[in-house]
Amino acid sequence: MLNFMMGLSAEVNIVLLAVVAFLIASGGLWLLRGRRALADVRREHDVIGFTLSAVGVIYGILLGFVLSMSWGEYSRTEELATTEGVNLRILYYKSYTLPATNQAPIRRALLAYAHAVAEDEWVTLRRAQESPLAQDAIMNLWRCYYTSHPTNETQRVWLQQSLHTLNEVTSQRRMRLLAAEQSVNPLLWELLFCGAAITISFILILGIERFRFHLLMTWAVTFLILLILFIIYEFDNPFWGDPHIAPDAFLRFIASHPPVD
Repeated sequence: MLNFMMGLSAEVNIVLLAVVAFLIASGGLWLLRGRRALADVRREHDVIGFTLSAVGVIYGILLGFVLSMSWGEYSRTEELATTEGVNLRILYYKSYTLPATNQAPIRRALLAYAHAVAEDEWVTLRRAQESPLAQDAIMNLWRCYYTSHPTNETQRVWLQQSLHTLNEVTSQRRMRLLAAEQSVNPLLWELLFCGAAITISFILILGIERFRFHLLMTWAVTFLILLILFIIYEFDNPFWGDPHIAPDAFLRFIASHPPVD
């Protein structure tokens, strides 16, 4: 179900989560509310309320920790992808300082790599896989630099700097691929779902007389928990869904540099 929701817009997902939260809240109240007399529940209301407060605080800390961790990884991956695209532009400009016979091949190789990443690898990243097309493109880019033979000191310096930048591009691509493969530890997911079930269960057994108010309160907490869990899942899959990391830096590089004759 979560993979299905990743293909939908944020607005549609919010509506779906709200509906699921309502079904959980209404179904839970229907099952539990009529099984115990309200007077019996009220006698235990103080104990239930105190326990719910403690559980809520502990679960809130856990949710905040995992959400912060996922957002940090998402932001770092987005920065990596942007820097990788920017470095291609830097390499393109540096190519004008290299031997004349190598300039056009290097620029063509840079554009070919950008196309491969933006058009093919960004699709395979959804499956946490690298693109063979992008791998071949970056290897060809390295070969173009290997065949460069500077004829003066200036060209040697610029070639050395270009190789350093290309090494950064290669490292950034590898870290981008690793980011697509990494995910929240399954143990943390178990803790998150168990904590959600316990928190919602305590709200369901509160001794609240008005059913509508009890339903509204249960629905609100359930919806908020489901929304945060889904946001964590989205951040854990940074290259698809809404929001997702787009290859904007690569697309801007392609748009601003026409094909090399």
